[in-house]
Amino acid sequence: MNFRLLLILGFTTLCLILLQLGTGSVYISPSSLWNSLIQSPNAEQTETTILWDSRIPRTLAGILAGAALAWSGMLMQTLFRNPLAGPSMLGISSGASLGVALLVLGGGFSIVPGIPAYISIASAAYVGAFLMLACVLLVADRFANESTLLIFGMMLTFFTSALVDALQSRAGNEALRSYVSWGMGSFGECNYIELLLLGLGLLASLLISVAILPRLNLMLLGENYATSMGVHVKKTRFAMMIATGMMAGCVTAFCGPVSFIGLAVPHISRWITQSADHKKNLITTLWLGAIVALACDWISRMTALPLNTIASGLGAPFVVMLVIQWKRFKPLI
Repeated sequence: MNFRLLLILGFTTLCLILLQLGTGSVYISPSSLWNSLIQSPNAEQTETTILWDSRIPRTLAGILAGAALAWSGMLMQTLFRNPLAGPSMLGISSGASLGVALLVLGGGFSIVPGIPAYISIASAAYVGAFLMLACVLLVADRFANESTLLIFGMMLTFFTSALVDALQSRAGNEALRSYVSWGMGSFGECNYIELLLLGLGLLASLLISVAILPRLNLMLLGENYATSMGVHVKKTRFAMMIATGMMAGCVTAFCGPVSFIGLAVPHISRWITQSADHKKNLITTLWLGAIVALACDWISRMTALPLNTIASGLGAPFVVMLVIQWKRFKPLI
């Protein structure tokens, strides 16, 4: 990463963090922001409460979730050698959605008494995501190539979507409203405990990714070539799915099914670095994911629109451009 790129990314991140912390329904001036951050005696109590209880957790959630989604998207595009692959391709997000739907919409299920609703919902999403990932991993060895695995993941997504639709058709208005609200995605519901779990999930996934980083470039060239170069394809594929599952599962559990960031950001990273080398793209992808997530969340707050509305509205035109400019992007994928 050259100095100019580092400077641009750092300046953009700083501006977005200041916007996230200072703007909103209550404006916090730079001096008040500083006093609240250092908890000075001159700090306004209301502003300090807003900052530490709402805006700082929301900002950290955006940074962690954006980085996790971006890198999981990079791994999926490498695994399937498909520029339109994303974190949801293995059915992980749909598994999380099914878990929440069973909890919130299911006639025989309810929010667990005595446990805060957000913990119940996050736990249901987490369990659903990892049960789906376990299902994919159990049958992964039976598939000869990634294309078959991709089709299996898509069919799981369609099947779980059908179950969710069936639950929605029989749900009451209040339960349906809760589920739809969760499905719109939000970084504003995370507390510090969830941020810790999200950070640990991202860290563990990055450790796995760094361990297999030298093999990822070879995986882009196909299984046969990777095997001829001494890569254990099945173990590498397994590690990639585990890393993606941990990141996508944690983000979906705590922030909802956030769309398009994992699909678009890896391509932006490759375009900026002008390379498909994963060593060059690791830091750039993580950083860009955090920037895009913060930008989408800030626009969402300022316009009072759901996060997924903004992410999809910005991400969809990029995917269209990707399809139109296929020949220019293809060498980098």
